[in-house]
Amino acid sequence: MKDLSKIDRINKEIEEFFKANDSLTIVPVKKLMPAFIKAGIFAKDIKKGLPIRLILRELDKNNELALIPYVHAEKNGEHTYWYFIPANTKAPETPYKQEKKKPENDPIAIRLNSDETYVIGLCDKALGLTADRQKRFDFLLGDLHKNGKTQTLLPVDAYYEELQLVIEYKEIQNLKPIASQEKSIDEDEEENTKTVSRDEQRRIYDERRAKVLPENDISLVVISYSDFDYDDKNKIIREEKSDLKIVQEALKNFR
Repeated sequence: MKDLSKIDRINKEIEEFFKANDSLTIVPVKKLMPAFIKAGIFAKDIKKGLPIRLILRELDKNNELALIPYVHAEKNGEHTYWYFIPANTKAPETPYKQEKKKPENDPIAIRLNSDETYVIGLCDKALGLTADRQKRFDFLLGDLHKNGKTQTLLPVDAYYEELQLVIEYKEIQNLKPIASQEKSIDEDEEENTKTVSRDEQRRIYDERRAKVLPENDISLVVISYSDFDYDDKNKIIREEKSDLKIVQEALKNFR
């Protein structure tokens, strides 16, 4: 049986939330669970918003959802996705899950926005060329796989065929002291014949690139995150004009 006093308190918290966040037009109901708990409406959260969803399901079953005028429900087959919207707001025409799909959850988008992609883009500008990214050479190989027969072709970050030049961008994991003892896998996620840490394996492959590429008449330039201004997460603080000058200096012998 519904508790009208609890519903009144739920409505009050939703109203206060949208007053404090007036730029928002829709939020999943689970986002308000911390406010509901703080207000004493629920003792704790379970399964990311289950307590409020149970109330909404009961109201829906009894055709009483109007008691919480902020509710917006999106039905997909047997499933219902629950949201809150500001009072007297028109329900969204586009499903929230499509409208709010965040590119940062997309691995491709993550890579496109990475510091490596940013720096190689600056290299393209500095050289007036377009890199062949993640290029592999038949002479640059990883360790033997577990079968003792096959090896992975190791990629390089950027290859400029016109200049016979490879550029490698180094993030913090390429430079930090070796400490991890977890089993390593090579860059194609195949098991190696020996067990070393990921950091050690990364160092081995970096050294292999530095040795094998020049042996095949390909120059190697290494650009590090530490060449730029960076934040406490070791991510580049992007100032394209000044960053481009840093890259141009690193590539001055190839321009």
